[in-house]
Amino acid sequence: MAHKGVILPVLQNWSCHNCGGCCREHQIGITQEEKRRIEKQGWTEADGIPTDRPLIVPLGTAWRLNHRDDGACVFLNEQGLCRIHAKFGEPAKPLACQVYPYAVHPSGASVTISLRFSCPSVVQNLGQPVAQQRSFVEQLAKQIVPANYSAPAAPDLFTGQKLEWSDVTRVQAFLERGLADRRVGIATRLMRVLSWLELLERAQPDALHDSRLGDLLTLLHDASVRAQPDDELPVVRPSGLGRVMFRQMIAQLLRHDTEVTARKGIAGRIGLLTGGIRFTLGVGRVPAQADPVSVRVAFGMTARNGNDRSPWFSQLEGEFGGRNADFDEVLTRYMLVKIQGLHFCGKAFYDRPMIDGFRSLALMYPAILWVARYRAASDGRDHLVLQDVQAAVATLDHSFGYSPALGLKSSQHRITQLSKLQQITALCGWYSR
Repeated sequence: MAHKGVILPVLQNWSCHNCGGCCREHQIGITQEEKRRIEKQGWTEADGIPTDRPLIVPLGTAWRLNHRDDGACVFLNEQGLCRIHAKFGEPAKPLACQVYPYAVHPSGASVTISLRFSCPSVVQNLGQPVAQQRSFVEQLAKQIVPANYSAPAAPDLFTGQKLEWSDVTRVQAFLERGLADRRVGIATRLMRVLSWLELLERAQPDALHDSRLGDLLTLLHDASVRAQPDDELPVVRPSGLGRVMFRQMIAQLLRHDTEVTARKGIAGRIGLLTGGIRFTLGVGRVPAQADPVSVRVAFGMTARNGNDRSPWFSQLEGEFGGRNADFDEVLTRYMLVKIQGLHFCGKAFYDRPMIDGFRSLALMYPAILWVARYRAASDGRDHLVLQDVQAAVATLDHSFGYSPALGLKSSQHRITQLSKLQQITALCGWYSR
């Protein structure tokens, strides 16, 4: 069988800038073969490797690279470079290290490539165009998705409504089309798409396949543009229940489990529970959020108003100037890369149907702006700057599609309820101000 074609995101640049964040913020699982290879490399103290701990430790029934006391991988050097890479070349590193920040997803007759925006260089669109890295990415894809791999079933359109991969491509194309219309802001584009997806859910089943689906998508897309022709959107304050569920989602997205946090044991779990309760109540001060290492390196640490105290929840409900062309560029690219890589539904996203997955992706827009507000208010500002938005994207995308908590039925139910209560569009409008 010939190997599957690789579909790359067309809007994105990326090259590693050695911030070392990925080597501190992830536990790197390795295979038995990779374990044997690393053990044969003959590492010693002269190579800068610590001798007070094993290089490789158990990870469930498998293995992972160990970390230093400061959370860094045992192979990370002072310049933010991998010692394995420096001594033996990139192919000698574990595959997980070679792949990041790419995300590889089999989809029908193709393999789609997305990127993880937890990498600040991805957020800032720095480096070489991904389209020029095709040969490298194809080699990675071949290691992850062998030629004889059977493609997973296509994601449902919504629960119970099956699709063929050809239909998935049709829906994907219209999601891209809706979000790529730069004549209006990203908030308007999201509201348009959410409106026609809601109508699509009500369509007759026989209209949801083949050319009939394409015709229906055209009609719904065009109707949504006529209904919202410009950025003059009504701003509706989300309901109290809507904001509670939204803050609960943010609390889960802000969980940044690393080697260091895992060592906190029961005290760490109690802290997470306490923080979750405070996010649910939404009163008092926002629990202080520790910036990931890569975010601190790229965008700086928040200042906490000069008294090391977080802002009040109520401070984050005012206007912060979220509708901005520079912010929209980052958020548009983020959304489109996720859509092009099918990094929002199916096997790549908790087996969620396309419409449910898109709603989760759409909620990242107000979530990102909420966390950007937190950073601004922590620095004593009532307006956003580009670095606030970039840092928020990098912080939250660490968990999007990867946190087990976000894959729970309760999390899925929360998204469904927010949609039924018409709160997703309200949240997008409210926090875009």
